[in-house]
Amino acid sequence: MSERIVFDYFNGQEAEMLAFYRIPKLLFTNAYFRDLDALAKTLYGLMLDRMSLSLKNKWFDELQRAYIYFAQTEAAEMLGCGEDKIRCLFKNLEEYGLIERKKQGQGKPTVIYLKNFASKENEISDPGNIGVKTTENSGSRPIENRVLDHGKSDTNNNNINNTYKVINTNPISSMGQELNDEYNAYAEIIRENLALDIMLERYPDEKEIVEGIYDLILETVLCKNPSIWISKNEYPTNLVKSKFLKLNNMHLEYVMDCMKNNTTKIRNIKNYLLSALFNAPTTMGSYYQSEVSHDMACGAV
Repeated sequence: MSERIVFDYFNGQEAEMLAFYRIPKLLFTNAYFRDLDALAKTLYGLMLDRMSLSLKNKWFDELQRAYIYFAQTEAAEMLGCGEDKIRCLFKNLEEYGLIERKKQGQGKPTVIYLKNFASKENEISDPGNIGVKTTENSGSRPIENRVLDHGKSDTNNNNINNTYKVINTNPISSMGQELNDEYNAYAEIIRENLALDIMLERYPDEKEIVEGIYDLILETVLCKNPSIWISKNEYPTNLVKSKFLKLNNMHLEYVMDCMKNNTTKIRNIKNYLLSALFNAPTTMGSYYQSEVSHDMACGAV
C-alpha cells in the first residue's frame, strides 16, 4: 500500500450502495469447517458470486447441475496469493466437499461444481461427523460424455458402483457445444475484468476501439495454438492467456492512451495492440510515473 487513504464515515443507508461478495455464515460458525482456511472460505464466496454467470449463460450439465469456470490464475490475482497457495485453497475446498472439479482436456477450462452444503446442515452439525471430509456419493459426480463405440471404462470412476453413462451419438455437435460454452465463459469473464459496459459509456466516441481491443483479448485467450508470436518473440499460449486474463479497465485505458500518444506510423495494428496488452501490467506504472514527472517538470502540476 503506497499511501494511506482517509475514507469517509458511513451515513444512514450508504452501505447499501456497495457491491458485496457473499460468504455463507455456516463456513464460520459450524464446527465442521473450523479448520478450513479462511482464504478458502473467501474463495468459495467468490465462486458463489460467479454462479450468477452460470444462471445467465445457462451453464448446466445433463443433470441440470450448474457449474462455473474459475481459473486459478484469476483467483490468485483476486486474493493476492501465489500459485502454490491458490492450489492448496482449491484442494481444501475439494477435501471438504465444497467443490468438485472436472477437467475437459488440454486447452479447455476446468469445470467447477459448487456443492450446496446447506441441505446437509443437520449432518455437518452432528459432532460425530466432524473430521469427515466428504459426504458425496457416486451419484453426485458429474456425467462423463462417452462416444458410442469407444467401449473403454473411465479410470477415474473404477470404484464407483453406479456410474452414469451418457451415450453421445453426435460427437461433432457435442464438441461445438463445448466450444460455445468455453467462448461464452471467457467472453463474460473478460467483459467483467475490463468493465466493458462502463468503458463504453465513458468513451462513446471510441466505441469501436474499445470493442476491438476486447475482441482481440478474447480471440487470444481462445487461441488453441501451442505458442503465440508477440513483437517477434514466441511465447507459450498459456503464458499469454494468463497475462490477458489479468487485464482490467485500467490496462485498457493505458493501451488506448498509448495509441493516442503514438506519433509513428503503425503498420500492423493487431501486432501493436498484442504487444501493448501483453506488456501493459509491466509497463503501465512506469508510463504514468513518467507522465507525472514530465508534467511536474513543465510546471503543469
